Amino acid sequence: MIRPVQGFDPSSYGEHFADVYDEWYGDVSDVGATVAFVGALASGGPVLELGIGTGRLALPLAARGLEVHGIDASPAMVERLRAKPGGGDVPVVIGDFADVAARVPGGFSVILAAYNTWFNLASVEAQRRCLANVARRLRPGGALVVEAFVPGPEPDGPTGTVTPSVIDADRVVLQVTRRDPATQTVDGSVVSITEAGIRLRPWHIRYTRPDQLDEMAAEAGLTLARRQAGWGDEDFVVDDSAHHVSVYRRPAPGDGGAGPSLGRHGAQ
Repeated sequence: MIRPVQGFDPSSYGEHFADVYDEWYGDVSDVGATVAFVGALASGGPVLELGIGTGRLALPLAARGLEVHGIDASPAMVERLRAKPGGGDVPVVIGDFADVAARVPGGFSVILAAYNTWFNLASVEAQRRCLANVARRLRPGGALVVEAFVPGPEPDGPTGTVTPSVIDADRVVLQVTRRDPATQTVDGSVVSITEAGIRLRPWHIRYTRPDQLDEMAAEAGLTLARRQAGWGDEDFVVDDSAHHVSVYRRPAPGDGGAGPSLGRHGAQ
């Protein structure tokens, strides 16, 4: 069943992309490297994935032996997860992940927002609320991991693009976006045009620069512990790196709130 387009809400992306997500985005990032990174960081402790979706990362993490939980606002996405082997064993809260309603005794070792999922929190208020809830759900010394693109230079005003991604004899697919630098938001839609009609798959994000994310995390009591340009060992270079993987820690008793050293990956 195709859900009618009725504006943007936390479930919009998942509800409109669930039927094609695995086909279009199953290999959007390096799953193996992500799982290895998060698994090592978790050290056997429980992991919570924000925007768990169809289980692209959660199921490999669970296969590694980790206790994995999830939150997603889209029942359609979670239905796809449930249909996969092992998907029924992953506890999932249906709801806006800004509220971070999932919990485990003692707190999570790692809370993960992978591949631009963080930007689905479509307002600065939602992002701040999420970080405050994350800080409460992490165990002392636990880590929030955010993977996201680094926004490019801001245009002078709102801009829009229409880019064809598929042109076949019987189908045209357009990527349509509108960026507003004043609100740091992008509205978009994947528009599929066939002889049978037009299908819209809308999405809406609020992007943040790494330094803005750092500031909001600090307000929530989380300390930047590590930043790199990918899931491997790539150095993050300011004004050069297109993506970042950032690790924020909830201070543990005895560390004085300073958290671990940034090391060579902490350069802004």
